[in-house]
Amino acid sequence: MDDVNTGPPSSFSFQSIANKVSNTISAPTSPAKSRESLAAALERSLNHDRSRGEPMMKDAKVLLVIDSHHVDWSKYFRNHTEFAIRVEQGDIDELDVMCTEKTCSVELNQPGKDIRVFTPSAVFLGAGATRCAQLKTIIRAFIAAHIPFLNSHTSAVAFLDKNNLKKQLKKITLSDGASIPMLPIVHYPHFHKFHQSQASTYPMIVSVNEGFQGIGKIKVNNHEELCDVEGMLQIMTKGDTEVEVQPFVDAKYDLHIQKIGHEYKTFIRRGICKHWKSNVGSSVLEQIATCERHKKYLKAITDHVGAMQICSIDILVSKEGREFVHDVNDVIAYFGESAEDDRRAASMLLRALVAPRVNATSPTENGHHAPAHQQSHQQSHHEVTSPTSSVSANGHHPGPPPVNRRLPPQPPSTSTSSHHLPRGFSDKIEPRHKDHYDPPPPIPRTASKESVSYVDDTMGQLKRTFAGFFGE
Repeated sequence: MDDVNTGPPSSFSFQSIANKVSNTISAPTSPAKSRESLAAALERSLNHDRSRGEPMMKDAKVLLVIDSHHVDWSKYFRNHTEFAIRVEQGDIDELDVMCTEKTCSVELNQPGKDIRVFTPSAVFLGAGATRCAQLKTIIRAFIAAHIPFLNSHTSAVAFLDKNNLKKQLKKITLSDGASIPMLPIVHYPHFHKFHQSQASTYPMIVSVNEGFQGIGKIKVNNHEELCDVEGMLQIMTKGDTEVEVQPFVDAKYDLHIQKIGHEYKTFIRRGICKHWKSNVGSSVLEQIATCERHKKYLKAITDHVGAMQICSIDILVSKEGREFVHDVNDVIAYFGESAEDDRRAASMLLRALVAPRVNATSPTENGHHAPAHQQSHQQSHHEVTSPTSSVSANGHHPGPPPVNRRLPPQPPSTSTSSHHLPRGFSDKIEPRHKDHYDPPPPIPRTASKESVSYVDDTMGQLKRTFAGFFGE
């Protein structure tokens, strides 16, 4: 038998192995393609996470925002520690609402996201929501279920029929005896044809279904154009459409006066182009001071329809200087450079709307509990001293009280802060001599973070912290 050659062959080389492997493995992708593939994979992962929606927060207040997705309202409710708010935002066609006189259930179905079912704590209607008959029906359902809005339910009901509201506002008398200069309107609740009495008011503006932001409005210059518009409305609407006819105002500029909470803002808009609609084409927008006369208009409107946190009026100013209020809104669009600030102001009002209504209590001198606002008032007079504020982490008092008065004994059954003390401290703490107080020692590592606060001296806080770590 021939001897077996155990040594390596003379023709052995790594190049031959690499050639064989290259025949079975495809060529590697270029670095650019690898980066594109990695970016695409990350984007798919992020889209998948977005499609799952935000994680459900336990005991969070749910705020339903009916608006388009051009503005993300959830960003105004992040990083707040008072209480959790979960924002659910969707347009009308994404909502399925079921309401009774006591409960309300909303199903939000958005493409690419999981279906979410919730009971809203409050509802906010944005300016980008789709204007349709279904919107009014949903608002009525929320009102029947007693779901709160920023504005009162009576005002929401009044604005469901804005054409009728404008007629009522013309009858309001202000405190100085004047009236709101509403633009004259001819209203057709169920349009079939124009009456002949309109023939002498050219040019005129025909508005269909409460034209909003210039949409659904047309300028008619003569009788022939009016007949054309009449024929179009008869074929398209079949008597199921509301139509308004207004006189045309050759406007020099228009004003937008808004109210958010207790803050008023006025914007003046001048059109640069020659279009009869001031919001079409180029225009110049400027914020100006709000005059008291316009504030009276808004106050008279809120007194008539009910309390309103957000509302606005639009005024046309003719070239002769006459003012005409041509629109009133309980849902406003945000203008100019202050739009972001206005959204934040609205979000603060919404946060106050969904805030818990439970009154916090604290022990008083006689052992009873007082509301939170009374507690702060009593603390300002040094009649109440909380154990957590009068005792430091090691049982010493941080400083003498400004009033020479003995501290009240702590009630054993109403103690609300004994669980904040570190282990080894007694629930009953005897006050030291009122004329001698030692400075606070370094913070021990076992001290509770909730019972110690050094907000006046940042560097001192760092020194005390490191002393607690390395000084023992």
